[in-house]
Amino acid sequence: MLLLLSLLQLTYILLLAPLAAGILAKIEEVLESKKGPSIFQPYYDISKLFRKESIVPSAASPFFRVAPYITFALYLFLTLVLPIITAFPLTFGPVVDFIGGGLVFGAAAAIKKLAAIDSRSNYSHLGTSRSASIGALSEPIMLLIFIMLGVLSHTNNPYVINNILQTSQTWYLSLIHWFVSAAFFMVLIVETGKLPIESHGFGELGMIGQAMEMEYSGAELALYKWGSYMKHFLLMNVFMNVFVFPFFVPMQLNVAAIFWYMFINFLKIFLLLIVFALLEETVSKYRLFKIFDFVAVSFVFAFLAALVFYTTSSIGGM
Repeated sequence: MLLLLSLLQLTYILLLAPLAAGILAKIEEVLESKKGPSIFQPYYDISKLFRKESIVPSAASPFFRVAPYITFALYLFLTLVLPIITAFPLTFGPVVDFIGGGLVFGAAAAIKKLAAIDSRSNYSHLGTSRSASIGALSEPIMLLIFIMLGVLSHTNNPYVINNILQTSQTWYLSLIHWFVSAAFFMVLIVETGKLPIESHGFGELGMIGQAMEMEYSGAELALYKWGSYMKHFLLMNVFMNVFVFPFFVPMQLNVAAIFWYMFINFLKIFLLLIVFALLEETVSKYRLFKIFDFVAVSFVFAFLAALVFYTTSSIGGM
C-alpha cells in the first residue's frame, strides 16, 4: 500500500506541477486586465518541445545532453521522500531527512550550472554566475532554517516536524516557528524566481534561470521546464505542509482521507499562488544588486529564530 501511495504522490506532482504554473500565469494576466493564456499552456509547451528536434552546441560535451535527464530524475526522487499528500513516511520517506533533501535540491542546481557552463554560451555563463552568487547566500540560510526546525522537533525528518506542528499549539504559535517560516518564505521567493527576484524573464539585466537554459531545445528543454515546475511545486508544498499550514495532512493510513487531502493540498497551493501573483503585480522588481539585501533580510529572520530559542531557553533554565 505504501508503494502505491508513493506512486500516487509521484503522479500527483508530475501532473499538477505544470498546472500550478499555468494558474499563476493566468492570475497575473487577470490582474493586468488581460485574457492571457490557458491555464493548460505549460502542458502544450512541454508537449510541443518533446516533438521538436534537440540541437546541441558543437563545443559542448556529452554531459550537456544528459544533464536535464539527471536533474529531472533527482526531482522525481524528491517527490517520493517529502510530505506532500501524507504526514506519515511512504516507502522511500526514511531515505533522506530535510538536510538530505536540501542536498538533493543543491545537487540538481549544481548539475544545471555545470551544464550551462559546458554550453560555452556567454548568456549561460552570465546566468550561472548570477545563480551561483545568490545561491552562495541563500543556501546557508536554508541550512540554518533546517537546523532551527531540528531544534523544534529534535529531528530533521519533515514528517515528524509536520506532526509536531499539527499537534502542538505551543510550537505552532511560537516566535521561533514564525521567524523560521518568514525566512523560508523569502528563500522560497528566491528559489522559485518570484518577485522581487527576476530570474525567468528575457531581460538581460535580470534573467538568471532563463539564461542557463538558453542553449537547450527539444526534449532536453522540455525536461528542464517540467523539472522547474516540479521544483517550485515541491518547495511550495514544503512551505505550506511543514511551515505555515501543516493541518489536515493525514497522519494515519486512510485512503479516503488521502484522496480528500489531495484536493485540500492543491487549494493550499492555489492560495499561495494568489499571494505570489499579488506580489508580482504590486511590487516593483529589485535591481540585481539589491537581491543580496533581500537575502540578508531572510538571514536576519532565521538568526532571530535562533536568538529567540537560545535566549528563552537560557531564561527557562535559570
